[in-house]
Amino acid sequence: MQYVIGVDLGGTQLRAALVTSEGTILSQERVPSLVAEGPAAVTARIATLAARAAAQIPAGGELLGIGLGAPGPLDPVAGVVMAPPNLPGWQDVPLRAMVAAATGLHVELGNDADAAALGEHRFGGGRGYRHIVYITVSTGIGGGVIVDGRLLPSRLGVGGELGFLIIDAERGLAWEELASGTALGQAAADAMPAHPDSALHRLATPETVGAAHVAQAAAGGDPLAGALMEREARYLGMGFASILHVFSPEIILVGGSVATANPALLARARAIAYARTIAPLYHDVPIALATLGDSAGVLGAAALLFAARAG
Repeated sequence: MQYVIGVDLGGTQLRAALVTSEGTILSQERVPSLVAEGPAAVTARIATLAARAAAQIPAGGELLGIGLGAPGPLDPVAGVVMAPPNLPGWQDVPLRAMVAAATGLHVELGNDADAAALGEHRFGGGRGYRHIVYITVSTGIGGGVIVDGRLLPSRLGVGGELGFLIIDAERGLAWEELASGTALGQAAADAMPAHPDSALHRLATPETVGAAHVAQAAAGGDPLAGALMEREARYLGMGFASILHVFSPEIILVGGSVATANPALLARARAIAYARTIAPLYHDVPIALATLGDSAGVLGAAALLFAARAG
């Protein structure tokens, strides 16, 4: 049996899992990322987690290496992380080489959203499809595009940054700036002072309000929160419609906390997307929740290496 250590490096958490070629997780561990300590300290932490995961391989098992998903932008060809917003101070870090040197293992590095797309394709809701777009809607918006069973090739491997589609030309605002969880929380913060009777004031202040508060208040019938969720659905739907036109995938899979915690939001965004497409032929493309859930990061990271081995 062949195994891969999937490592998901996030801004707050670092996760590592021992994964089989069928996508079974045999062991999993998470620790704080502590990215402010710098790349060398984080690399040492990855090496420690990788060693503990490798110790769980059954007798006779073959460890292929480490698949490492990290926030973009990054160059997967060179193995270099290029100043991701989630990793402040990390400028042109040769992370793949650093982890390989610290562990003695082969390492494949990829954008975390690309990794999640590969994970869904290999292990999750994308199985059986050749053309997939994966979107994650959480703090930001990320995306990964699978064309004919492979990640969309692009210059330096940095394509597919769907969160930066320009949705509002008048203000020059990207999809992430309008429809991410951060954007939803900011829209609530901006609106709350003019609506002192809103239930949002019982859940948070304008300084602390987030997307989860908006969803909770909307579920309770609060008019302001309901309007904010409709706004969120409209912007998500516009982005989905653009993706349908540009890539014509067989399925769009949507992950991230904003989507997975609010299925009614996704249903409304789906209806808006279909209404904005130019032809009915797009209406049979499912826009569905991704299926890997909390394991998407480590399974996607593992899929990076399995995909590289497959050529």
